[in-house]
Amino acid sequence: MLEETSKSTKIAGSCVWVKLKAKLGAHVIASYSLCLDLCLVFFVKVLSVSVTTHKEIIMVAFLLSAFVQALLQVLLDRLASRQILKLFRQKISAANEAQAAAEKLKFQLLSVNTVLDDAEEKQIVNPYVKIWLDELREVIYKAQDVLDQIALEVDRSYKAMDRVREFLHITNKLTSSLVEINSRIQILRDQKDCLGLKEQLEKRSSLYSSGTDLLYVPTTRIVDESKVFGRDNDKKQIIQKMKDAMEQKVEPVCVVAIVGMAGVGKTTLSQLLFNDGGVVQMFDTLSWVQVSGESDVVHLTKKVCGSVSESLDALQVQLNEKLKTQRMLLVLDDFWSLNSFDWDLFKMVFANAMPGSVILATMRNKNVADTMHAAVTYPLSPLYKNCWDIFAYYAFGNRSPEPDTSDPALVEIGKRIATKCKGLPLAAKVLGSLLRSVTDVGEWNNILQSKMWDLPANKSNILPALRLSYQLLPSYLKACFAYCSLFPKGYDIDKQNLIHLWMAEGFLQPSKTKTMHRVGEEYLQELLSRSLLQRSTKSESCVAMHDLISDLAQYVGGEFFHSIEEGNFQMIPEKVRHLSFSKGLPDKPPNYFSQLRTFLSFREANSSASGALTNQFFYGLIPTFERVRVLSLPDYPISTLHSIGHMKHLRYLNLSGTMIEELPEFASSLYHLQILLLSNCVYLKSLPKDMENLTDLLQLDVTGAPLKEMPPNFGRLKLLRHLTTFVVSESARSSITELGALSQLHGSLSIVNLQYVNDGKDALGANLIEKTFLDELVLKWTKTIHDVENEAITLYNLKPCTNLKKLEIENYGGNTFPDWLGNPSFSNLVSVKLIHCSFCLSLPPLGQLSSMKTLLIEKMTWLETVDFEFYGNRNSPFRSLETLTFKNMPSWKKWLPSDDVQEHFPSLKELHILSCPKFAGNLPQHLGSLEKLVIVDCSIVTDSLPRVPLLKELELTNCNSLVSLPEEMMWGNQQMTKVTICNCQLLQSLRTLEHVGRLELLHINECRELVLFSSLHDLHRYQAIEALHLKDSCHTLQVFLLSSFGALQDLHIQGCPNLQSLEISSDSTENLSHLKKVQLKDCPKLVSFPSGGFPTNLQELSICNCDELLPEAGSSLRQMTSLAYLEIKGKLIGLDSFPDGGLLPSCLTDLHIIGFEDLKSLSHAGLQHLVSLKSLMIESCKKLDSLPAEGLPASLSKLDIVDCPLLAPLCQPTGSYWSLISHIRDRNIVRRNDI
Repeated sequence: MLEETSKSTKIAGSCVWVKLKAKLGAHVIASYSLCLDLCLVFFVKVLSVSVTTHKEIIMVAFLLSAFVQALLQVLLDRLASRQILKLFRQKISAANEAQAAAEKLKFQLLSVNTVLDDAEEKQIVNPYVKIWLDELREVIYKAQDVLDQIALEVDRSYKAMDRVREFLHITNKLTSSLVEINSRIQILRDQKDCLGLKEQLEKRSSLYSSGTDLLYVPTTRIVDESKVFGRDNDKKQIIQKMKDAMEQKVEPVCVVAIVGMAGVGKTTLSQLLFNDGGVVQMFDTLSWVQVSGESDVVHLTKKVCGSVSESLDALQVQLNEKLKTQRMLLVLDDFWSLNSFDWDLFKMVFANAMPGSVILATMRNKNVADTMHAAVTYPLSPLYKNCWDIFAYYAFGNRSPEPDTSDPALVEIGKRIATKCKGLPLAAKVLGSLLRSVTDVGEWNNILQSKMWDLPANKSNILPALRLSYQLLPSYLKACFAYCSLFPKGYDIDKQNLIHLWMAEGFLQPSKTKTMHRVGEEYLQELLSRSLLQRSTKSESCVAMHDLISDLAQYVGGEFFHSIEEGNFQMIPEKVRHLSFSKGLPDKPPNYFSQLRTFLSFREANSSASGALTNQFFYGLIPTFERVRVLSLPDYPISTLHSIGHMKHLRYLNLSGTMIEELPEFASSLYHLQILLLSNCVYLKSLPKDMENLTDLLQLDVTGAPLKEMPPNFGRLKLLRHLTTFVVSESARSSITELGALSQLHGSLSIVNLQYVNDGKDALGANLIEKTFLDELVLKWTKTIHDVENEAITLYNLKPCTNLKKLEIENYGGNTFPDWLGNPSFSNLVSVKLIHCSFCLSLPPLGQLSSMKTLLIEKMTWLETVDFEFYGNRNSPFRSLETLTFKNMPSWKKWLPSDDVQEHFPSLKELHILSCPKFAGNLPQHLGSLEKLVIVDCSIVTDSLPRVPLLKELELTNCNSLVSLPEEMMWGNQQMTKVTICNCQLLQSLRTLEHVGRLELLHINECRELVLFSSLHDLHRYQAIEALHLKDSCHTLQVFLLSSFGALQDLHIQGCPNLQSLEISSDSTENLSHLKKVQLKDCPKLVSFPSGGFPTNLQELSICNCDELLPEAGSSLRQMTSLAYLEIKGKLIGLDSFPDGGLLPSCLTDLHIIGFEDLKSLSHAGLQHLVSLKSLMIESCKKLDSLPAEGLPASLSKLDIVDCPLLAPLCQPTGSYWSLISHIRDRNIVRRNDI
């Protein structure tokens, strides 16, 4: 069969050969015989595999033809660039020849471009197109390189006129390259005729047009996440199944698996569950991890912990400590596979988890759920009945999809399109987004009848709807979309960085009326509007990509775009031009890496050496990068760059977080460089002195780099849009006047070392008032010796534009603030920080800033009074202020109210007064919106705190004049949830808490004079408290009346030296049904538990250094039928065996015993019935040398023996107890010297 297929293939190939020969003539055939040979080999391989593979190749070509159109447009833009036009204007023969070659190239490209639309139709029946398109793309890349080189040489010739002879030589050489390229394109033009591709000059469908005028459905994350159809019943069922599984308590952690095909809505359903109020109340902590692909146990644990450590043991210890005390919901989204052994190893850390913890995982394959031993496996079905609702929501926007208000024909066609989405919400959403700006019935019909629906699903499971959405993208967006395939799945893509990368690659079309950055923003918005990108749920500055959309991007990027994940570099295609990686690369770079245009690293900061480039690779690779446009190596341990001057086409260079001390001077010859990122280069002292040559530079980020000065003539970088830091030089080489010419600065700018402005009048030259695009400005002096008058003049002349949103002034040495600070014209200011302005005796009229939301006043050393000037002349001062902080104000005593205004801070939500030792109170009255008040290191007194009816959180620390909590503040407060009082040595009473409706947490630390129970009335004062943490306080307390805390869930008592007992009245045991966790530490006189014992619902108990209590604990411990975690720490003199038979409840899963001085053996009688015990930790038991001969409980999966010098050697592989513990998978035997 294979031989017959091969024969027929060769016959077909021969027919093509004959046709081409007849068409073009024998003299042309020789010049492209290699291409035709490739076609023949390709055709043989395609048809000799399978019909399905044949169709897949057709589909690739179908998508590829559209992508090539985008590259063609980029190349045509190159031909119209200013450098090429400069060359043509030169009256020399080399320029004339180059012009002729370039004009011919442009003509040929336009000719080829006209047939690409037709190619999208013809590929379905003609598989030769893939070779034709691949060859065309290769030629386009080559032509771009040549034109970029010509542009570079033109720029260089204008900068150095003595290089004319060299310029002519290079131009002749490049012109020859253009002639060669023209010959290759001529061959392709002839081939297109042979392939039957016809020109299509009519106007393209509006589906391909820009999306800037699209009707928008709101795309905030709230709307996107909550506008879900048809999943209410699924959510209810999963919640009920989750509760049922948790109640069965088969495992410490319950695994719930949601299984369904890609695009069916698993992630969305998980988000509904994750944000459901009832679900949130079931857990102490919730964590979301997007796995997105295959993973190993270290990688997965690292994601869960949010850590970059590679040590599995360290990661598991970190996670284990958290799980012991908190009931957790962990979502593992898009979990692909983990072998059974690794899953068991990962899950082992949950063996000590607080009962009721849940792992909720989404996956495409049920076998993965089986590997996870899921307690609940929920198959998620497609939404066949709701697909129309989803499609209509995105397609019609604010227009109703009902026939009486919309075009009935559109509604009917839309329903048929929705049916083709086969119940997959993602497909319906993407197509709906695509059509929402289109009202032409014919366009909708074109979508409905597209041949894309009939193409088979390929190995990457690309849905037809998604393939169609890509096909209908405007050509200029296709390359931008394919570029997103370089980002790892689940990655939050910074929007500005993505635009800069597109710009560096040349994917943004120039516009006479818009900046390139604005064009990029529009492209990004268009991809968002078509749902091919989505807004990140983590940051407003980022976008994300659904995994299925990422698969589509990787598919259309083909062999030219490639992302290496998990060190899988064997599959790198030889045609690759754009490469990204997150882990290591081969020791030696392949030869074809020399053609790379993109080398993009996503290695995490502080990652181990496994993700590093070897020196052999790095220094072998860099010299070959002659065509690279993007080089990104952040956080690598690079200290030197031997050579980057040869990277003449480089536009984007990211060396942030590296160890470089300086950039080599030849970096100044990178004339095309647009983006230079050097943030957190903590050893970088200087920039190249000839940096003025980088006239295309748009962004320079040197945040965190200890630069001494800026390079000379820095002001010549007139295109600079983003400059994070300008360092004023002590010498005259980087004067502040260099900033004057940089009129396009956007975003944030810090000007540091302002003490080196010798004449304050020079600050006018910075021309900040004309920098209308700046959002944030930091003005910083760094010397301790100040010229008061000169610094005042300097600040006065640094008046910014009124468009400014954030302002910070630090270490200013003047004694007055300029009149522009606080002027109402700065209506856009939302944040102001005045830090270490030590010589100013009063504050500016900041109350006049109508939009200010955040204000920080710090280290105003000589300020004594906040007076009327602070408020300004407005009727409603500080009307938008939400957070106000005074910090480190050693002389501040008084805060005067404004006489003319009733309510000074109508929107204030948080007030922080920190380290103001002379401030005695007198806070403003009528703080009607205040929700959080923090007072630390102040002389505040009780009567000085006003009534704050909406206060939720109160923290008073080191307020040594405070005797009781302020009654007026507490009166009638129904919002208070948290009160923290630390080191208030005179505090005696909490009686005002009875006025608080409900209190989630009361934390008292180092309040030794405090009396909790002074009268019968106190017994009812604490009924609303849910968590009480009492540390080194209440030194007179002898009896703790536990029954006075009816709502208590969490009790922590530590360092109460006279506490003797905890008591529960006989009629109040049921009222303590909420109590789950008790910690009793460092209470040496505590001798008894409550007479009736703790409630049976107690789940966690810690008894540390309460040695008198333990002999009485036996009967109480046995009654705790829900106890899962028990920690006992103390000397316990005379106790040589532990535990006694029947002492501990059989439900125990986690047991820690620490510091038993006389303990010699563990008792089999006391351990044998602990059938649920998963984890046993024995620490600092110096005399312990015996384990039960019968062995430890069979259920044990984790054993820690720490600092037990006699026992540890016996538990080594050569020790006598090895046979008793070798089956325990997680063993940790640590000697003191190892700690």
